Amino acid sequence: MLPDRFPLAENLTLRYIDDAHALRAGAPNALIDNVTPITAELLRWWFQQDYCDVRPLNFHDGQRDAILAIIYAHEVLGSTSLLDLYQKVALDEMLEGGLLGEVSHARNAHPKYAAKMATGTGKTWVLNALLVWQYLNRMANPGDERFTSNFLIVAPGLIVYDRLLDSFQGKRNGGEQRNFETSDIYSQRELFVPDTYRQQVFGFLQSSIVTKSDIGNKVTGSGTVAITNWHLLAGVEDPLFLDDEDTEAPGQEIDARAAAASFIPLTPGTSTGNSLDVLDRRFRRGEALQWLVDLPDLLVFNDEAHHIHTLKKGQESSEVEWQKSLSEIASTKGHHFVQIDFSATPYNESGTGKNRGKKFFPHIVVDFDLKEAMGKGLVKALALDKR
Repeated sequence: MLPDRFPLAENLTLRYIDDAHALRAGAPNALIDNVTPITAELLRWWFQQDYCDVRPLNFHDGQRDAILAIIYAHEVLGSTSLLDLYQKVALDEMLEGGLLGEVSHARNAHPKYAAKMATGTGKTWVLNALLVWQYLNRMANPGDERFTSNFLIVAPGLIVYDRLLDSFQGKRNGGEQRNFETSDIYSQRELFVPDTYRQQVFGFLQSSIVTKSDIGNKVTGSGTVAITNWHLLAGVEDPLFLDDEDTEAPGQEIDARAAAASFIPLTPGTSTGNSLDVLDRRFRRGEALQWLVDLPDLLVFNDEAHHIHTLKKGQESSEVEWQKSLSEIASTKGHHFVQIDFSATPYNESGTGKNRGKKFFPHIVVDFDLKEAMGKGLVKALALDKR
């Protein structure tokens, strides 16, 4: 049984789990009956035992549950906001647990899902599968507002950013060129994509990947997959040797002098801190942000999402700079903006001293924790949360 602090995860699991077992056995089930033909084909391909038996690699149960929970919430239930999802599956828990204020906040006024998955359990493969699900449905049903072909994938630092490029573009061939055949989706194509759709998906990825330096500049065709670390849109310097364990969300107080300086036009000059590099970075941030704001629809995948949510100070909550940018991007799209967060530790810390505690994200729809992952032999070593 899932802990009661994750009411969405518990109640969604109860709704789809019987269908998941029937799906694996190839038996009729309500889940298949209530999704699009594209989604039905993908679910059979990914999870039906007949297909799984002829592949060397398959999704494990934690990955399966993350994929099914998000597809069920978004496509079957047609969730249009976090409040809407709670009203459909966890109304009593929302009212009794004091969640109404948080759930109905403006930053949650769009479809929003979080996958709590232990480190090392393959969150990127879940991300790949969900991207394929969204893209193929958008191409088959361009008028269906539940789907998009515009994606933004956000990494917590440069190391994870580079790993995401490896996953989608393939590894480098000794230089700057990447070999797409070493990408996750291509190298594991027997898992991710039915053969009927492979050329379509491969063509989309090869033509539509946009790296952080090209966001707002590169022209793509039937959609885009923009990959960045959050520093670009937060307007801060990229740490050169920073991994996801050491990333800290920017949230320091701004003094009066800095606030006043922000209203004065910037001119180059290292003595004032306005070097050409700084000015260029701020210009690129504004250019990229405006391009994302202007998109008609967008699905954002946040990898290691605990780095980019609200920063807790005592009992108060303030948005980090990237979260502010995310809210601005969402403001023009309504429910055409979708947010999917991945994290092993999806919580904010609140209070100080003896009153210090964890406040888990309210939009967790699946919980595949470290204990369960270790029990299935997926994780061999303990990973300590350094926060």
